[in-house]
Amino acid sequence: MNIQAIKDMIARIKQDTGITIIKANTTYKPPPLPYAVYNITSSYIKERGRGVVTQYSDDSGSYEKRSEQYRMTISFNAYAEDNETTMELAIKLHQWFLFLGQTFLRDNNLAVYQVGNIEDRTTFLVDSYEYKHGFDVQLRATDEQIRQLTETIDKVNIGGM
Repeated sequence: MNIQAIKDMIARIKQDTGITIIKANTTYKPPPLPYAVYNITSSYIKERGRGVVTQYSDDSGSYEKRSEQYRMTISFNAYAEDNETTMELAIKLHQWFLFLGQTFLRDNNLAVYQVGNIEDRTTFLVDSYEYKHGFDVQLRATDEQIRQLTETIDKVNIGGM
């Protein structure tokens, strides 16, 4: 998983929507309302198969490359002082994944696999409510590993020929 690609995506969403987005499950003091939170709930969801293995050579040697596609789930929640504002923020984030962010995602080798429904995720605290609306998005990504082949056999002599 490319963490930097996710950080770049979050920065781009902030830039495109104007919504402050922070990482979930941290001990930092949250910013003033309204804001949104993201959490990578599933960092690797395996696709079918074992990936594709290819071999290639260039001037520096012979290599073997394994490529595979996988999915990840990111959960977004919008927080505000009232229910209506949380809905508006969640809709803006949702629309970014459905349309506005398509070019950015493609340029960063990510694709939207599924965008979930926006849900009311409000929680009741001791004497008040914490208003929030959110959704989950699944992205498809590609992972590649390359290793150099140290020794290859070009010709085998069988039977003394």
